[in-house]
Amino acid sequence: MIISQRLKTITECAVKCEFLVDVGTDHAYIPIFLVKNKIAKKAVACDISEGSVFKAEKNIRSYHYSDFIETRVGDGLSVIKKDECPDQIIIAGMGGMLTIDILNNDKEIISRAERIILQPQRNIDKVRRAVHNLDLKIIDEKMIFETGKYYNVIVCEKGRDFAYNEKDYIFGKILLERGDELLKSQIHFETLKIINILKSMEEKISKGKRDEAFIKRYEELKLKRELYIQGRNVLHKE
Repeated sequence: MIISQRLKTITECAVKCEFLVDVGTDHAYIPIFLVKNKIAKKAVACDISEGSVFKAEKNIRSYHYSDFIETRVGDGLSVIKKDECPDQIIIAGMGGMLTIDILNNDKEIISRAERIILQPQRNIDKVRRAVHNLDLKIIDEKMIFETGKYYNVIVCEKGRDFAYNEKDYIFGKILLERGDELLKSQIHFETLKIINILKSMEEKISKGKRDEAFIKRYEELKLKRELYIQGRNVLHKE
């Protein structure tokens, strides 16, 4: 079974388990891969989209895994029954704020899991904060660059984490400590982008543009530039 590098990285973060839940499963590639490779004994593949679940069911049948993978249509983890105890949960491929909503709306189910794997598309820093607010610790984090985009995969387990500062939340403490090459590349790209935007804004300011919203955005970007420069300096320490 051939899957994308993003999905492969997610599966590499999974550990052997009895019961896995994949939220936002789409084609059910992740649970199929994990069952096929004997990492998960059984799984629930769920999605809010009936169309996605239909595609998932078709793929599951084609691999003859209907006895091991069940599909459910529903919002987040609302499809999980009160007497079910998933020991591993994957929430991947959706926006960061939606990821946070799922974590916060189903805290009881989240608390039952031994491992939670997250792959939010945006607002990664906010997801890291939400994880800590749920008394989960980040035990690993990986970055992938695929089809012109950077992706983060965050692996969480129960427990308290070490103290995080603002840079740790923005860039990922583990990635910073590891000196991750993809993070270096992303920070370099984003820093240049911010600098160019600020130059354009400064030209407009020099020509008299000074409305409150514009100046507020300008000051926010200046702070962001400093954070990115700090992050770059941490990564390039000898």
